[in-house]
Amino acid sequence: MSNALRYGLPIAFATLLIVAWADAAFFGALTQVQSFDNKAKKPAPELRIDYLDPFPRDAEAWFNDNFPWRGLFQRFNGQLRAFTNRRSPLPDLVVLGEDDWLYKGGLQLDIYRGKRRFSPEELRKVTAELLARKDSIEARGCQYYLAIAPLKHHVYPQYLPGHVRPLNQEYAVRQLYAALGSTDLRYIDLHTPLRAYAALHPPLHLRARQKNDAETHNLYYRTDHHWTVRAGLLAAQTILDTLIADGHPILAIDTSTYAFKNRPTHGMTLAKMAGLNRENQDHFLSLHHDWTTESSPRPNIQSPPKFPYPNSYVKARQQKDPILRQSLPSLFVTRESFGENLLQPLSDHFGRSFFLFDEWKHKLNLDHYDREGGDVYIQLIWEGFLFNLLEIPEEDGKW
Repeated sequence: MSNALRYGLPIAFATLLIVAWADAAFFGALTQVQSFDNKAKKPAPELRIDYLDPFPRDAEAWFNDNFPWRGLFQRFNGQLRAFTNRRSPLPDLVVLGEDDWLYKGGLQLDIYRGKRRFSPEELRKVTAELLARKDSIEARGCQYYLAIAPLKHHVYPQYLPGHVRPLNQEYAVRQLYAALGSTDLRYIDLHTPLRAYAALHPPLHLRARQKNDAETHNLYYRTDHHWTVRAGLLAAQTILDTLIADGHPILAIDTSTYAFKNRPTHGMTLAKMAGLNRENQDHFLSLHHDWTTESSPRPNIQSPPKFPYPNSYVKARQQKDPILRQSLPSLFVTRESFGENLLQPLSDHFGRSFFLFDEWKHKLNLDHYDREGGDVYIQLIWEGFLFNLLEIPEEDGKW
């Protein structure tokens, strides 16, 4: 090795580190490119003379999380990979689809492809667990319903990359629906109406979006795995239609009374993770209506320690009209983030509503139910968390 390489490379590396830290300390020109890691940064390592073994590992982890140009390098890496081979820099987390559509990878991709399905024993356990929950709720004079929010992959499969193909069309949700079909447990199929709506209202392609940004029919965000308020309203309508068919004294949703507004926004969670977010990459959709309910006084319930969304742990609503508050049925819902966009349109049809974000555990939460009560109990589960019913630690997906 020549002297130029022998001494030049260490000097260049040291110079890079010094410039990075100087930029962070005095200028901030390049550190403004924020990194996006959905986790807490590693704490500064503890230097113990009597126990040095973990220090190199901890120091490296701390440095990696706190390097000032981390965001800049993440963005460069993401854009380079996307441009050169149309692959995600984080293939286990983010899948690059067509026309700016991004999807979750990992477990969620395996569920879509039918690679992660219920074994016969797992299916038996889940069915038995759900039937036991139904019996517990019905013994308290309430009716139990299961609703599963679909993966984005199942609603907009046409934008997945060409190498992603289902291995088995009888994926986990269909397995569960088939098993529950021979029981008296009421499940609410949200896959069918959302897929039908998406087929009738296909998203705009890139050129059309550049001319017209009114993407008010999209059911999922292009750069996030969550559904929009349009999907939330459609899910609430499907749920209410099922309850009405079962004889519950509530009114159907009149969709003509709701208005949608959208505004261009930066790329959301998946785009940020892959370092591919940019201006006007997505559209944020909001729902507007003359709501008949209001937030009710929050019950004295503390969110669990380290729960990242303490203000969302419990949400309660009630009719503004005291007569309707007493005469309409009451609702109890366990949910996670997918329950947010159907919270208001659903609660407007009940006297009182209680929504519990139970840390993605999807338990029955009888302690909360016994305190709050409810004529209708809905267990809303995102398809990506379906295997949580087995109480098997799976890939998180909490963001």
